Amino acid sequence: MPKRLIQTLAIAWLLLGASTAGADELDPVTLQLKWKHQFQFAGYYAAKEKGFYRDAGLDVNIVEAAPGVDPAQEVIAGRAQFGVGTSELILNRYRGDPVVVLGVIFQHSPLSLIALSDSGIDNIHKLIGRKVMIEPSSAELFAYLLQEGFTSKAFDLQHHSLDLNDLLSGKIDAMSVYVTDELYMLKQQKRTYIQFSPRMSGIDFYGDNFFTLETELDQNPQRVKAFREASLRGWRYAMQNPDEIVQLIYDRYSQRHSIEHLQFEAKAMHDLMQPELIDPGYMNIGRWQHIAQTYRQLGLLPERFDVEAMLHFPNSAIDLKKLKIKLYYAAAGLSLLALLSVILFRFYRAARINEARLNTMFNHAPLSLIVLDDQNRIQNWNAEAEKTFLWRAEDILGKDISTIIPPADHQEVEEVLAAVHKKRAISHTENSNIKKDGSEILCEWLNAPFKDKHDQANFIICMARDITEQTRLKQKLEQAAHYDNLTKLPNRALILDLLKQSIATAARQKTKLAILFLDLNGFKAINDRLGHESGDRLLLTVAERLPQAIRECDYAGRLAGDEFLVILQDIGSLQNAQKVAGKLQGLISQPCMLKDQAVAISASIGISLYPDDAIEINELIHHADQAMYQVKQVSRSDKHSSAV
Repeated sequence: MPKRLIQTLAIAWLLLGASTAGADELDPVTLQLKWKHQFQFAGYYAAKEKGFYRDAGLDVNIVEAAPGVDPAQEVIAGRAQFGVGTSELILNRYRGDPVVVLGVIFQHSPLSLIALSDSGIDNIHKLIGRKVMIEPSSAELFAYLLQEGFTSKAFDLQHHSLDLNDLLSGKIDAMSVYVTDELYMLKQQKRTYIQFSPRMSGIDFYGDNFFTLETELDQNPQRVKAFREASLRGWRYAMQNPDEIVQLIYDRYSQRHSIEHLQFEAKAMHDLMQPELIDPGYMNIGRWQHIAQTYRQLGLLPERFDVEAMLHFPNSAIDLKKLKIKLYYAAAGLSLLALLSVILFRFYRAARINEARLNTMFNHAPLSLIVLDDQNRIQNWNAEAEKTFLWRAEDILGKDISTIIPPADHQEVEEVLAAVHKKRAISHTENSNIKKDGSEILCEWLNAPFKDKHDQANFIICMARDITEQTRLKQKLEQAAHYDNLTKLPNRALILDLLKQSIATAARQKTKLAILFLDLNGFKAINDRLGHESGDRLLLTVAERLPQAIRECDYAGRLAGDEFLVILQDIGSLQNAQKVAGKLQGLISQPCMLKDQAVAISASIGISLYPDDAIEINELIHHADQAMYQVKQVSRSDKHSSAV
């Protein structure tokens, strides 16, 4: 055999071996879906086919479910490491199955009850005596019916056939469906229907939660982290590129649904996920507690079940930072649009181009463009302005711009426009606006002056951009980053930052500052006896009472659990701080009604003074913490002595 051929084969063999070794390095895991292949699981397909799992070192086998297959049992039995399940995972956890929820995909459950319009069932109470199919794992629907006063005998509950034709043929009167799936067939057949959602009664479950086991999380934390991050990356990609993933599912996974059906599913899922506002995977403890409470009402959970123990929140601070970065990028992109619009303004003002071309640019611009004359009457109004403010051009032309301005802002807007006319300079403002339907939105405005082609009349061209949702998202991020979700008090991060600022102020002004470290006495016993909901109510009551004992210049925040921190600025002396502590004790010890019971609680409060006790923030808190602990020990000794 020629030497060159031997060398070539040797190199090929080495490359093959290297390739095989590289493939062997991927960690094989299985994901068990809750149903058959469809767009409902788009993010996982995207993560696999776009290489996100491979980049994370995983070789993921995605297994569809057949009727009767329980994803939780597949994971518990070890046949899969990860699964997709419903909110009924709470019941698995209560039964002793060590399931852990890693993230939520649907912010709202797609499960609803439907009846055909021609059935005569135009409200939920007309289901009485009717034949109804509801899947067994539909706690939110049963809770909804219970909330509406139904008993188990109020209607004829049928075994769910998973066949929509049973409803279409009149075999049954109402059926539980996924709004992302079965409604497509009704649309195709042009059958009208009435939809009853649990949200109509305030019952709002999550849908499609991906999960693993505690053992997997404990033994393979990096694998769990890699799977979670790659899956969420896949979901972001899928919701940004739905048409591509629809085609991918149809070509590689299943043709059970047509392209049009998959597209319908993608659009319906978008409404349930709101991916532009809520990052895939996001979940809230309060919502899970609401779900657990619903199961309690159905008699499926005890009062003391701790839902928080089954939730996995990795790197929450990092995730919040990513959300902020996302918002900053969005703002940067919108700033670029604003820059382009300024160029368009100048282009419009210079206007020595063909009028037809200019009108085309104006009418099809992706921003609301409005032209005002020297009396601020609307002379031109493009298509995007029609969408934003709901006024058609023919109805708004000739009207004063104040038509879309709230009366309280009229004078301010008039002054801005007068300055544009007079100073011939571009202005950038934000103000509220009124749409034709009466709803109010917040808009960002750029207003630029220009003259007509004969340089005789003065006009203003205005660019408006609806920033209502952007502002709401920003406020939501600020709230999540700085305020406690339950009590709405400053959270640990914010109260410590306020303490740092207060110490700097006290040092600069040479004043005394006091901090009160507050811990509730007997809170755990009340929480265990009356349940977490009552415990939360008690914490909320305490949080509402704290500000009543302090001045506007002081701060109160929640550190964690039943621990609070109060900052008293320019307090003067320890005696003044002790007076405030006494007032707090009196307010906190007032009875609170929990489940028709008058419950009284007290607090142990430790005090430290700046600069008398310490000048560093950590030492100051430690001193107050130790003082609080001593107070608590004395309180326990006194109770013990009284008992003896």
